[in-house]
Amino acid sequence: MIRPPSAAVSFFAHLEHVDGPMVHHVIIIPEKISEQFISGKGSVRILCRIGDKPEFPCALVPRHGRHVVIASLKLIKENNLLISSPFTMSIRSDPGNGLDLPEEFSEVLAQDEFAYKAFLALKDGGKRGYIYYIRQAKSIETRIKRSFEIAEKLKERFRE
Repeated sequence: MIRPPSAAVSFFAHLEHVDGPMVHHVIIIPEKISEQFISGKGSVRILCRIGDKPEFPCALVPRHGRHVVIASLKLIKENNLLISSPFTMSIRSDPGNGLDLPEEFSEVLAQDEFAYKAFLALKDGGKRGYIYYIRQAKSIETRIKRSFEIAEKLKERFRE
């Protein structure tokens, strides 16, 4: 059963260390929770919240017979997560599939039709990468600067 986008599910989760070349920590999502969001094979885009911190986009990823959320070192540090301590987490379906544009980037694309068309031509994963890069900037000025940089990269890439 897929939940509607507004219905968040809260539960206790825990952080686990994993050995791997790119992933070092995952948040284990209980099976009874994850099965509510899975609609087939592969990852599912969701919105996550740890405790009372702001919601963030992520993916519910199948890994070794269970579903997890990959935890970056930044996420672990910002939320003071410890391997031995369970924490409250909530997840809900992501109606934007992780593709909600930051306001700064949306404005840049609205003013540059070629960059907009080049962005639309990307696969969803490529789009999410650019969106993530912009969102990680702390200041509005940096988000604007990155938005213009990406627009130029997109135009260069699709002129070739």
